[in-house]
Amino acid sequence: MREVIQCLIDWLDKYPSDEKPHRILRALAQESLKKAGFEECKRRFTADELVAAAEESPKPADPKKWIDWPGSFSNYWQTKEPQIIEFARQQGLQSYPKPERISTKGGPGNMATFCIKAAPLPELQEEDNVFPASTEKEFRQLQAHYEIASHGAVKPSWLANWLFHDGQIQLKHWHIWLIVGWLFLIGLGTLVFSYVGWFSLSRPQPVTTREITLFLTIFGFPYFVWLGLLRPWVRLFEDRVVLAHEIFLNIKEKPAQYELLRDGDLRQIRLVRYSAPCPICGATIYLENGAPDYPRRLVGRCYESPREHVFSFDRVTRRGRFLVAQ
Repeated sequence: MREVIQCLIDWLDKYPSDEKPHRILRALAQESLKKAGFEECKRRFTADELVAAAEESPKPADPKKWIDWPGSFSNYWQTKEPQIIEFARQQGLQSYPKPERISTKGGPGNMATFCIKAAPLPELQEEDNVFPASTEKEFRQLQAHYEIASHGAVKPSWLANWLFHDGQIQLKHWHIWLIVGWLFLIGLGTLVFSYVGWFSLSRPQPVTTREITLFLTIFGFPYFVWLGLLRPWVRLFEDRVVLAHEIFLNIKEKPAQYELLRDGDLRQIRLVRYSAPCPICGATIYLENGAPDYPRRLVGRCYESPREHVFSFDRVTRRGRFLVAQ
């Protein structure tokens, strides 16, 4: 049994990932290895024990929901099981490691547990039919169910910490006028700079490297100012949710968004993250730019397969349908 469990740990080391199902599988394997010499009944672990072994921070409020079995973990295991079977066969083993959930009748003190069992390797001619391929029609019916990170869970960078010190900005009327004035000054300053540059080049004179550099700056500087400073704020007020630039996020954070809430006189900008378990492979779906296939849209892209496992995003229903690759 020790060799079987070690086989799983070796596979996890060979194909590292920071996805939640991957971390759960590693925690289960490492805890099982510590008790590899015991009987199976003593190699079972509760959801709370696995969360503690995974060293999640912050600690999930509901460990059972966090593990999500069956759910995202089962989908993840389905896509990885054939690879682990082949890896175990290459290691010369007769069995491969397979995680299982041991259910109970419920009641106080009766909790479901998780363990790793040694499953016999399937015959080579049978392995190809273990997981039949899904049809395109089945994929079209798949849906992603998005969840929003808890308030304050998304950490801003030190550049934006003073702005999003509690994860949100409560917009007053003077805040809105300040933003509009700030955008106006940036735009006006950029236009003035471009006009001065154009005016300096309008005089007849020999063209030098200095003039060429100034000519490129006249067009390049306004463009980058628009992309980096103006367009995200304009689109936030138009689309209600836009991607947050990486320089405003902590270096360890996954993709996040700015979300504008409007309810009567309430105006609030929050730093949020929408994510969902991928119904195809069990990895995590994060919101990304939909271009070039879906311009001006946020789409959910699977962390493991961002170009193939793509889902739409509805901010109101927090659901998305599978988008067929173009």
